Amino acid sequence: MSILKKIFGIKNTETAPSKTGLNTKKPELTGLEKFKSKNADNRIKNIMILGDTGNPKAFEILEYAILNDNDSGVVMAGLKRLTNFKENERLLPLLEKLKSKTDVKKYEPYYSMTLLNLGLINENEFNKIFD
Repeated sequence: MSILKKIFGIKNTETAPSKTGLNTKKPELTGLEKFKSKNADNRIKNIMILGDTGNPKAFEILEYAILNDNDSGVVMAGLKRLTNFKENERLLPLLEKLKSKTDVKKYEPYYSMTLLNLGLINENEFNKIFD
C-alpha cells in the first residue's frame, strides 16, 4: 500500500482469490448508485457541485434526485441548478413529470424561480404565486 493510500484511507477493493478461482473483486458502483448511497447532506453537496457544472452527464443524477429523492433539500438544490441545463431535451419533460407526480408547492420558491429563470413564466405570474 502506498503512502498516499495510507494517508487518504483508500482501501483495496480486491480480496484474495477464492479457492474456486473466481474473481472476488467487489463491483464498482455507478455514479447514480454512489449518489443514492450517500446521506442527505452529501447528496445536497453532490447536486450543488454537479449542477453548477452544467455538464450534460450530470443531468441524469439531477433528474433522479428531483423526481425520486425523499429529502426536499435535495430536490430544491436540484431545482435551483436546472437553469444550467437549459439546452437539455429532457428538461421540460422532467418539470412536467415533477408537477404531475407531486404537489410542487412544497418546493417553493425554488420551483417557481426555476420556471421564471427558464422563461416558462413571467414576473407577473411569479408574483401572483406568492400573493
